Amino acid sequence: MENVVVIYKTKTGFTENYAHWIAEALDCEAYPLENVNMVDLSDYDLIILGGGIRAGRIGGIGFVKKIQKLLPNTRLIIFATGATPATEAAEIERFRMDNLPPDSNLPFFYFQSGFNYQKMRGFDRVLVKLARRIMAARRNKEGPQNEILSAIEHSFDRSSRKAIEPLVRYVRALT
Repeated sequence: MENVVVIYKTKTGFTENYAHWIAEALDCEAYPLENVNMVDLSDYDLIILGGGIRAGRIGGIGFVKKIQKLLPNTRLIIFATGATPATEAAEIERFRMDNLPPDSNLPFFYFQSGFNYQKMRGFDRVLVKLARRIMAARRNKEGPQNEILSAIEHSFDRSSRKAIEPLVRYVRALT
């Protein structure tokens, strides 16, 4: 297998869990994006970058352009985590289209994670409180808005180690 590293950006821990599961499965290291300056990325043939989705943006996605510019011969794989169910193919495709550089053809994987209000900090917490108040004021007895409100009122975790299998198979097939 190529020399692989997993780099991740996490806010509430879901992406970190997936990054470590991937690193364990591929027998490689995983580093938080904020510590990447301590790692010589030119030592790696393949960089797997993961980030949680917040307001439709993948955390750390700006790092892709830097890597492509500094290390143009290094392969990249992107994964994202979020509360959106993995069965929502159209929404997941939108995440890919809105975040990956156009015409990059970078491999992209999505893993459902969850929502952890207790681990949120600062502005994220304020936004969620505001969204909950607005939705509660407009709450219908039925419908998708009611489901969304219920989901953000309680933390939940839909993470699954099994979800990484397609990414792991993809990486193993590269050799």
